[in-house]
Amino acid sequence: MKKLILGVLSAFTLFVAATHAAPLPADKLKVVATIPDLADIVREVGGERVDVSAITKGRENLHLVTARPSHLVALSRADLFVQVGLSLEVAFVPGLMEAARNRKIQPGQPGFVNASEGWDALDKPATVSRQAGDVHPQGNPHMNLDPKAGRFLAERIRDGLVRVDPGSKSEYEQRFAAYAKKLDDAEARWSEAEKSWAGKKVVVYHQEYGYLCRACGIEILGAIEVKPGIPPTPNHLAELIATMKQQGCTTILTAAWSNNDEVERVASAAGAKVVELPNQCGGLSGTDTWIGMMDLVHKRIGEALGTAKAP
Repeated sequence: MKKLILGVLSAFTLFVAATHAAPLPADKLKVVATIPDLADIVREVGGERVDVSAITKGRENLHLVTARPSHLVALSRADLFVQVGLSLEVAFVPGLMEAARNRKIQPGQPGFVNASEGWDALDKPATVSRQAGDVHPQGNPHMNLDPKAGRFLAERIRDGLVRVDPGSKSEYEQRFAAYAKKLDDAEARWSEAEKSWAGKKVVVYHQEYGYLCRACGIEILGAIEVKPGIPPTPNHLAELIATMKQQGCTTILTAAWSNNDEVERVASAAGAKVVELPNQCGGLSGTDTWIGMMDLVHKRIGEALGTAKAP
């Protein structure tokens, strides 16, 4: 009888432990992120608890992403949705969210993460007008390319995971702490590489690299676009080329989607080199992770500016 009672108690203890433990791998949280940068950080913080996918693939102009049926299916099944925000995804997210009819991930619900919330945004317009080009009312949305953004995004992703899966809070906090240590090492090598870049001048195609250049002390002399989202005119390009020659600017930063004939024409006329940088993870070899992407960014800028220091 004593053995029988002990056996029953043991079985009951195991049952209670199982019912209070984190869900099994089959019960992974389904997470949809808008860009691969966010998906990578979700994996870092979520580990085996998450099954994450990204809407974009890495080489798109993020202002012109086309929604697909597969995106709608993923969102309809998601437990957590993560976006950059700052109107970066305004071309495709609102329509997808409405059509998905998944209340769990709507704005204001626990399963919605606006990863830029609280970020100090650049380029906030005094007034909003289409005459100013592709204007974002809350400011420049390309904060994923700031070397300090990884930690900021990870904090908000951790909080979102805890909201929808509080039983795994300790695991998410441990994984966040481990990722923070990776970021400590990465930020140290990036800071070392950036020391010799202060005051260097570059031209960009689009405003994607504003946060990056601010963090690195690089001056953006001008943009090939007339205004964000508005293609260049011959007069604008002529003025930009003249300014580059006068200021001794020999570097153009551009993304894969904007590395076009106009960029090459300006580079040829101004005697400048074109440096293609990722605007999100996955667009170039070696950028499958956010840290790997930022390593490549620093390497290519260091090579272009003629500085020996690079990660």
